[in-house]
Amino acid sequence: MIDTKILSGIDSLYYFCESNTNYDDLYLEILDQLEEVKGKFLKKDIAFENKDLYILINETSLNFIGIAEGFHWFKDMNDTFKIGFKDKYKNKGLNDIRVQLLAFGIYTIGIKSIIEFINTSLLKDYVTDFFPITRVDLNSFVQSDLSFITKDMFVTRKRKYSTISEIGNANTTQTIYIGKEPFKLRIYNKKEELKKSNKKDLMYEYFLNNDFDIEQPIFNVEFELHRTHLKQFNINTIDDLFLNAKNLFQQSMEDIRLIDISNITFKDIENNTKNRADTLPIWDFIKENYKLDSFLQNQLPLERIKRKISVYSENKFEYEYVALIRKAYINNLTLDTEYLNELYFKAKDSLKKTTTNKEIKKDYIEVDVIDKSGIKENFRLLKDGNLIKSLKTETVANLSDYELLVYLDKTKERQHLSQRDKDIYYVARKEASKRGLF
Repeated sequence: MIDTKILSGIDSLYYFCESNTNYDDLYLEILDQLEEVKGKFLKKDIAFENKDLYILINETSLNFIGIAEGFHWFKDMNDTFKIGFKDKYKNKGLNDIRVQLLAFGIYTIGIKSIIEFINTSLLKDYVTDFFPITRVDLNSFVQSDLSFITKDMFVTRKRKYSTISEIGNANTTQTIYIGKEPFKLRIYNKKEELKKSNKKDLMYEYFLNNDFDIEQPIFNVEFELHRTHLKQFNINTIDDLFLNAKNLFQQSMEDIRLIDISNITFKDIENNTKNRADTLPIWDFIKENYKLDSFLQNQLPLERIKRKISVYSENKFEYEYVALIRKAYINNLTLDTEYLNELYFKAKDSLKKTTTNKEIKKDYIEVDVIDKSGIKENFRLLKDGNLIKSLKTETVANLSDYELLVYLDKTKERQHLSQRDKDIYYVARKEASKRGLF
């Protein structure tokens, strides 16, 4: 048992954001932006889908998903979260902004970093400091084969937890559900689930980074906890959750217990008097080893989150390529297959070239001159002996995404030096925002 690996965490999180007096302006701006983008398609009689529509909030691009439960739903371009906005004058019993964190953000950027970005950067002008939680999935990935578990091997403290369903075959169990909202346990074969999931590469990388053997069984023990259940433990906000998650998970494992049925009779099982049975050691082991310290410490700085982070694939390329062609037609650009083929070969040819400064033949020597006040400036010493001040210019539209982000970092550091430096930074930032890089 001591060799069994446990990887604790929070697999999903849903919460509300309390809106402030500026929210109504934001909501109307969202609707205006959607109508403006729709208008471009309608004007040219071009069919469009929800995914073709987007808005911009505080320089962050969000793709439209659709309308559900009175909310206009959007997803960020990095697939790290979903966010919904509703009319503040409708359904006043609900908060106006609803957020769901997604797996890509949780398992790469870190749950605290995503929350900080949403609350203090994306929504900073439109929310208060109150973020009530509505649902959380607390889980432990277990490097062990739990397919031996059957629904008969559980006892629950409360009658309302006793709804149990089982999915599998005669020999092994794939999934077990116990209970129903607002408190539910799921135990399932994680590798089996990932076979048909677009999260497979992401999760396998996460497991490998945490010393799991992906050739061996991996099961997930997960509690789905909703607001009404959380309130019983005085957990109302995100901060409350982080402070009490460990105790909450351990209490949940007490409320639903995996037992050793080998030391009780069939009559005990039939009469539902199984509570006298001992808890299986694996259950106690998972409970006692649930820790969130390292999981919550997985964070990226806020500035890095704003940049586009993605796992690139053929599907991603196809989606972006089609979107780019559609954008060209909407904006009256002339395209034909000959031109697109030309761009294809131009792109392939560019892979053979490098654009490092080492390749550029220099007719000068870089020198640094320090004046009496200690200020250092860069000059160029020409072959004829003249010393001239270098003029550094960049056409940001011609830079690749990576080059632009590097350039943006450099200009940000210098923006306070002069008005010209400030203007250079503004132009670079505007170009990066237009490309959706943060």
